[in-house]
Amino acid sequence: MLKRIFDFIKTKFCMDLGKTENVGICGKVRLTGRDKEGNVIFVKHLKNLITNSGFDLICDVIGLDTQPSDITHMAIGNGVAGGVEATTLTSETARVTATYDHTAGTKSCSFTATFTNVTAATEYGLLNASVGGSLLNIAGFSSITVDSLEIIATLTLS
Repeated sequence: MLKRIFDFIKTKFCMDLGKTENVGICGKVRLTGRDKEGNVIFVKHLKNLITNSGFDLICDVIGLDTQPSDITHMAIGNGVAGGVEATTLTSETARVTATYDHTAGTKSCSFTATFTNVTAATEYGLLNASVGGSLLNIAGFSSITVDSLEIIATLTLS
């Protein structure tokens, strides 16, 4: 997945007769909480932070022949979200497989996961393994306790 995204970046650097473009990446997260009946009780939007290990992962996708694993999982926890130096969530409570989505020709992709029976969640992150792995990004939020929490993380290249 990351290789497909960053093949695009390498192409942009090599085109335009020597011209280069600035490349940026930003992320946003949408949290949607639902009750037992599936009714939406809140929607929150927040920014997320690419971690140092996340940038290492991105660089390895661009430069290494042996590719790191794709981002496949999303986790939530009940600790205080770390900063750029974070390699794990502070206190992970659940990790599930995330669904990846990208439309060819666009500069963004998303990961979606739903957690059930969420109690006091305060942090989230994307990882490339079901256990351990590299933490791509992280975000913190006020405590959430809901029957169902859908998280959609969108990464946009510019």
